[in-house]
This record gives sequence, structure tokens and C-alpha cells, in this order.
Amino acid sequence: MPYWIRVYNQHLLGQFSAETLRAALAGANFRTLCDQYGLDSALIGPARRHLAVELPVNQGVPLILVRYAPRPQPPLVVTEQSLDLSLDADSLWVGLTASVRARLMQVQAVYMIELLETQLTDMGLLLAYEFARWAAQRGSGIVLGLDGVWYRLNAHQAFIPLT
Repeated sequence: MPYWIRVYNQHLLGQFSAETLRAALAGANFRTLCDQYGLDSALIGPARRHLAVELPVNQGVPLILVRYAPRPQPPLVVTEQSLDLSLDADSLWVGLTASVRARLMQVQAVYMIELLETQLTDMGLLLAYEFARWAAQRGSGIVLGLDGVWYRLNAHQAFIPLT
């Protein structure tokens, strides 16, 4: 069963290279993040060595693959979706705070980061959240985490619950 981290952006990500994204992901403080996510820091070296980003040659799905382990280990898969929010879609709005509703009304694209169950306990979890951080910063977005909490980024790019 897949799990999803969703990034709801006010702006599209625009043009970027695979190397730019790879460098952004590699620039994270893996040791500190492993502690925060309860991951084994012994996984850092292999993940850094295998870290690669694949972008599509043409417009297709998936949008981005983030590899952090040798094949046949699965990569993170990121897809882009447009968002058509209807004020009449009552079930979408149930339980959302006014600030989340206001932010969602400005969304132009949603980036869906898919994780498999095995990736919740390896570096896939860390890299998925780092992709979410990068995408939210680049596109003025908010993030719906695996825990069901809505987050924004503060001035230091830390995830802060959106209240």
C-alpha cells in the first residue's frame, strides 16, 4: 500500500535540472534528520552514494524519480497534478482550518510523493520530506505530511504546523 506526502503549491516548480534537485536533496543535514525521523544513520553513506534524480524526457508520468539505492530497490516517485478545487466539494473542506482553506484556494499544482511501506523506515522517508521542503519553498506551498498534519515552512525552511 502506498503512502503519500502532498505538496500544494501556489506556483509551478518551473524548469530545473536533475543535478540542481539532486544537490538540494544532498545538501540536507542527513544526520540530524535521521535522528528526527528515527532512522539508522548507517544508511546515510549508501543513500548519498546512490542519490540520483531522473526527470522525464517528455511530458509524462512520473514527473520525477529519486533513486537512493541500487536497482532493483524502488525509487521515490513524484507526480504533478493540477488541482481543481470546488467550493461545493464539501468533503474536501471538512475539518480544515481557515488558513489551510485560504492557502488551498491559491494552489496551482499538487506534487504527490509516493512512498512504499519499506521506504517509511529507510532513507526514502528522509528524502521524501526533503523533496517536499524543496518543492514547497520553490512553489510557495504547504505540505500535507504522512501524519495528516498541514505544514508551512518558516524563514529557516523548517516545517511548522499550519494553524
